[in-house]
Amino acid sequence: MNLMIPAQPMPFEALTPDAYRQLEHAASLKGLLKPFKGKGELDHLAQVAREIEAQLCHLMEAVVQQAGQPPYSLLDIRLVLQNTSAGSTFLRWRTRDFARMGVAVWERQVRNKTQPQAVREGLHRFECNRIALNLQMSVVHSLYRQASTCAIKMASAERLLRQFTTAAEISR
Repeated sequence: MNLMIPAQPMPFEALTPDAYRQLEHAASLKGLLKPFKGKGELDHLAQVAREIEAQLCHLMEAVVQQAGQPPYSLLDIRLVLQNTSAGSTFLRWRTRDFARMGVAVWERQVRNKTQPQAVREGLHRFECNRIALNLQMSVVHSLYRQASTCAIKMASAERLLRQFTTAAEISR
């Protein structure tokens, strides 16, 4: 598809430290590296991870919105949000007709010699944001899953102890 792409695309607004400011405070690992006293603390950790996932989704949506502006919207490529069966969201490159997906789609656009250099550089910045946000989402989602699983296991251990303690008291 041969479209007229302006030589100077809209200025790309990078994800700045301000965009991450709220996440920075919520995502401290200080609360992770401690002895957990019960299911409640693990449930809280899982809840915090879920909240961070939601905030990461908002950042992803902002990147998708920028990638949907000209001149990028004129290309045969889209940056889209993909929800997974595991319950998380990732950024993926797709062709306009959704026939192909993945980094190869992005690479083909960057390698296209007819693309202005400014467009290539913009695509590069989108790809770097995509990589970083997907990493962050993966780590936070894994933390959520682990905290949730551990909360269930801890609750089970507490139930078993209560049952044994109650049975021992009755037999006295």
